[in-house]
Amino acid sequence: MRQNFRKILTMLTVSAAALGLTACGSTATADEISYDESYLESVADFLIGNWDGMSDEQIAQYAEMDAEDAQSILDNYGLPFTAEAFTTAFSGYMGNEEELGAYVSTDGYEVSTDGEEITLVAHLTYEQRTADLSIVFNKKSVAQSVTLDPSYTLGEIFTKALMNTILGMGTVFSVLIFISLVIYCFNFIPAIQKKFSKKKEQSAPAPAKAAAPAPAAAPVEEETVDEGELVAAITAAICAYTGSSADGFVVRSIRRADSAKWKRA
Repeated sequence: MRQNFRKILTMLTVSAAALGLTACGSTATADEISYDESYLESVADFLIGNWDGMSDEQIAQYAEMDAEDAQSILDNYGLPFTAEAFTTAFSGYMGNEEELGAYVSTDGYEVSTDGEEITLVAHLTYEQRTADLSIVFNKKSVAQSVTLDPSYTLGEIFTKALMNTILGMGTVFSVLIFISLVIYCFNFIPAIQKKFSKKKEQSAPAPAKAAAPAPAAAPVEEETVDEGELVAAITAAICAYTGSSADGFVVRSIRRADSAKWKRA
């Protein structure tokens, strides 16, 4: 892998020397960007050659490299990339490698500038389709961003759009159906709660029945005696006890005597 870097580095060194000579003889104004097109093309060739010559594991290693390690490699080899542009270049190729196939040829370059940046577009041909490699350089000809865009036919574009539409609509309808089912299940919640409340009532012990009150004793009805007969009987008893006649006293009232006194009598 380092041998590949060294081969391309030699080409970049020669291009950098040519760039220095070009810059020395340039008569561009302060508002114009001075650049060497062959040097920019060599930067593109550096990426294309390494993509084609590296294994998938090596490409993945550079694609997943952190910014610090990437910057260390760029400083050691003097490569004209920012750390982000360098790792993005390899990750972009890794994501499109299966659709592109093996590298075939480079069909030309296009360079444009907007006064602040320089854009190089390399037209590439691979086994399965063509692609455009776009590299944006700053005024110092250091690559700021790298993009690899495969070319798709109109049918492939419509197919992808249709698949994305179906996937998006399918996801939306799936979520709506799930929400509808959840809302429908709310109808069964009151019945379930009622069922559980009945089970709790059945499992709870029944309260002990209160003892029935004893029936009230029926009032004792006192035997009624004819008062006239009672007076006559008492009068006769007194007369017989005292040996006197009934003319000497009159029975005015009759009261029940204390039973205790009768017992002592």
